[in-house]
Amino acid sequence: MVKDPQKNAWCMPGGKIVFYTGILPIAQNPDGLAAIMGHEVAHALLDHGGQRMTISLAQQGLSLIAIKTTENQPEKKRKAILTAYGIGSSVGAVLPFSRKHESEADRIGLELMAIAGFNPDEAPKLWERMQASSGGNAPPEILSTHPSNQRRINDLGEWIPQAKQRALEINKK
Repeated sequence: MVKDPQKNAWCMPGGKIVFYTGILPIAQNPDGLAAIMGHEVAHALLDHGGQRMTISLAQQGLSLIAIKTTENQPEKKRKAILTAYGIGSSVGAVLPFSRKHESEADRIGLELMAIAGFNPDEAPKLWERMQASSGGNAPPEILSTHPSNQRRINDLGEWIPQAKQRALEINKK
């Protein structure tokens, strides 16, 4: 727990989870905290940190190839090619990859919180509060590392029955 007004939590490589105190008013209750914790634990279980490092290294490696193969081009053309690569690789590969990880962590986190006995119906409410607290300052989803708040609210609402069913199945054992 870090005393900081940021409305955030994140998972470090190796699975340590950081909560900023600024997210506590948005969590509002134990179920809201469980939704956040489930999401971050899912990142750790799915090794999203390691996967992010791999795609980042691939992007950097391809960037070096682009730099090397354009070194004899006129400077204006070279800059245009490298800029196009940077934008294209980010918007076309890195950002969608990151949004996919966030959605996976939302889905698995929802199941984890339900299995642990928390109410998964609280997860979309958490994101409604997050959306309200953002003041509409989020970038367009295509330029973001995360799905939009509204997408998360909708997706979580759709996944709740499956999470509840999974919790029932596991808790019967």
